Amino acid sequence: MTLRNKATPATISRSAVAIAVATALAAPAMAQEATLGEVIVTATRRESSVQDLALSVTAISGDKIQDLQLTNVRDLDKMTPGMKVRYVGADPTIIMRGAGAAGTNDIAVPIYVDGLYRPNSGQALASYIDADRIEVLRGPQGTLFGRNTFGGLVNIIARKPDTEKFDFGIGLTYGDYSEQKFEGFVNVPMGDTLALRVSASNTQRDAIIENTYNSKAGMRDEDNTYVRAQLRFEPTDNFDITLSATDWEDRSNGNADYAGVVLGVPINPVTGLTDGVDGVMQPRQGRIVCDSNGLPVIGGWPGSGGRDQAGCDGVDPASFVSSDVYSITNDFTPLRHIDETSFSALINWDFGPVALRANLGVFDYEESRLTDSDLSPNPTSWAALNPGVTPPSSTGPGYWQQCFGGPSCGLAAGQRINSKATQADINLNSSGDGKLQWTLGYFLYDDSGEGDSSSEFVWGYTDSAAPQNVTWAHWLYQGNGGTKSTAIYGQAEYSFTDKTRVTVGLRDSTDERNFFNKYVDWGVNYFAGDPNYYAAHYLDPGSRFAPWPVYVETADSIASKQTGKESHTDWKFAIQHDLTDDVMLYGTAATGYIAGEIVGGGSTKLTDPNEVDSYEIGLKSTILDGRMRLNVATYYNDYKGLTTSSFVAQGQTIVAVSSTGGSMRSMGLELEMAWEPTDALHVMAGFSLADATLGTFSRTVLNRVFRDGGDFEIRPASLPDGAPCDQTCSQLYVLDGKEAAFAPDYTLSLDMSYDIELGNGGRLVPGIYLYYTDDYKTTNVEYFFTKQDAAASLDLRATWFARNKPISVQAFIKNATDETIQVGGDQFSQGRAVADWNDPRTWGIRVAYNF
Repeated sequence: MTLRNKATPATISRSAVAIAVATALAAPAMAQEATLGEVIVTATRRESSVQDLALSVTAISGDKIQDLQLTNVRDLDKMTPGMKVRYVGADPTIIMRGAGAAGTNDIAVPIYVDGLYRPNSGQALASYIDADRIEVLRGPQGTLFGRNTFGGLVNIIARKPDTEKFDFGIGLTYGDYSEQKFEGFVNVPMGDTLALRVSASNTQRDAIIENTYNSKAGMRDEDNTYVRAQLRFEPTDNFDITLSATDWEDRSNGNADYAGVVLGVPINPVTGLTDGVDGVMQPRQGRIVCDSNGLPVIGGWPGSGGRDQAGCDGVDPASFVSSDVYSITNDFTPLRHIDETSFSALINWDFGPVALRANLGVFDYEESRLTDSDLSPNPTSWAALNPGVTPPSSTGPGYWQQCFGGPSCGLAAGQRINSKATQADINLNSSGDGKLQWTLGYFLYDDSGEGDSSSEFVWGYTDSAAPQNVTWAHWLYQGNGGTKSTAIYGQAEYSFTDKTRVTVGLRDSTDERNFFNKYVDWGVNYFAGDPNYYAAHYLDPGSRFAPWPVYVETADSIASKQTGKESHTDWKFAIQHDLTDDVMLYGTAATGYIAGEIVGGGSTKLTDPNEVDSYEIGLKSTILDGRMRLNVATYYNDYKGLTTSSFVAQGQTIVAVSSTGGSMRSMGLELEMAWEPTDALHVMAGFSLADATLGTFSRTVLNRVFRDGGDFEIRPASLPDGAPCDQTCSQLYVLDGKEAAFAPDYTLSLDMSYDIELGNGGRLVPGIYLYYTDDYKTTNVEYFFTKQDAAASLDLRATWFARNKPISVQAFIKNATDETIQVGGDQFSQGRAVADWNDPRTWGIRVAYNF
């Protein structure tokens, strides 16, 4: 089902503001008892009602997480106005109020777990088991929180041990795609001062993206286990410490590496060349240009695109592209191995006039993933179609030379990430109810030690003799190094009167980065200038035939070692005024940043940081005799120093280099409402109106993936003067003034549930969740195949609760209308268009006891 936008953003904006303000200020009374409970969050380092804070916070309770079947960060954008999640390849990317839509030096909207920062996108996929709540903070949060809260943050907060009583709960879910999920907890008091809480989940599910060629090689499956143990010691009312340990293991196939589904090759119908902007999609990924034997032309650059390994279109079945976005035909079985362990200690000590809060933690995260990079059934299908035929140019099983091109070989690619970090967030907070409330803190994040942080892109070749074995390329390298980030921060709130309060905050941060490369070791013949280059690769391969390449330091590694260090100051100012006891108006100005990258070349400085100036005006209200919470916020964000492309002269030509001169501005309006018009009817709604526009911004696509469609072509110095541009050229897309990616003009969510009393039969609560998004694009470059039309998705649920027993049974359907919504897309090698999509219709039944 596809819906079209019938109202203009201006009309919606005026209507939304008028309704919100009129409803909040008029506040007609209803002769009913208030039923909405107070929502308490720790967004400002102390427990506060969300209605008292001068910032935009979406708080999702643990019960709501279970009710709506929210399993990881991919489910949160429907719940949070102004938020979208890009999910291309293996990692989700949060985009908040435009932040994250354009290039940044690090994650623009990070995940925090119990207040501790997680630097890798993959860490956002961990289970939300036994969560007390999730707090989503919109806008920069640099004065109180740790690293990279450039556009906001998501903080997952676990339920804590309880010394009051022994308790346990269990939940079992069965669904389509053979989903089986176990989750449970046990809370064990050990006297009046000590308690242990253990939570765990295990999820198994078949692949949502079906592989019709290799049934074991589907994608977006589930095979993960998550365990968390917490020990809480509370000897007095003024002191407590909670020790936590978590272990997460994922052994699924994953979700490709870039994007999972090939859409085809876009061709300009006039020129016949590949063109992602003005082209028409041809449902193929093989070559059109073939020789007299029906084999693809190899070694040149046919302007019609297509991949050698996919064969010749119309001849080799590997060239076929399915119209089903949940179907692939790859032969290589992918993998995603994730292992994460973490340990933390949260200490609270109230001294009377001040209270100490220390949050200390370490984690060790490793992720390896490998997928079919030719996105086709070759070389396995080639061997089946050519029995007994020796692959061309073969010099031995797995030797890279035979797989330099052609349908007799395949490609595999992936990444490995290693991240070990230590962090501490220690602060003093004022106690009591005085006019002045303050926080003073110190922050440390460090993953810069030897072996703490590394990342490698891997690429290799497979052949028909051993399609699952990979021969790694000789040019691979591993990036090493990390960041030590320290900060001193403070924030103070002063009440001038009972109705008017002012908040000021300041943070001084210092970031030290280091970086160097390691290389695949194949002995003394490392340099390509060796006259026996090809023979050397085969006779002295090092680890290139190993299950995973091994990287070692070389002379080049030592020469590549670089460091950089810079400091930065962020600030915040907010004023809030209570119009009535239940209506508060506020205004906020704040800054945020992400540290620059290493300049290199012997410099000890970092490049300019990514920066944002943020302004917000909001209204928070509890009206209708306490039966409705209605919060409205308008914002304006000015982003500077974003990663973009610029030009430099090099010899007789102009080349593009990465620079931090990009800019973007975003503005919008957000509304959140919770309403209980009767004791049985529960309504939640969210609305976002947004305009995110790129300022000075461009993108360079290397090696001219599309031959047509760019604004400029960039010629390499090696191309002779007067020669036409070939595959060595690059394209530049000038994006100044263009709409940013993942920036729909508006989104709307509506959740409704109704309690039906069944007497001794318990209680039945049916519910419906509707989410609507206006059209948007999934890349900043305006590729026609990355444009998503306006769309709506519908989730249905019904939960039965037993009377006088903590037993429940829920049946649910997610995406009941089976709407396909693109969650990411891009160009891929040889002019192919690729994309990923939301999950199709899924259903399940959950049976739970006290959980």
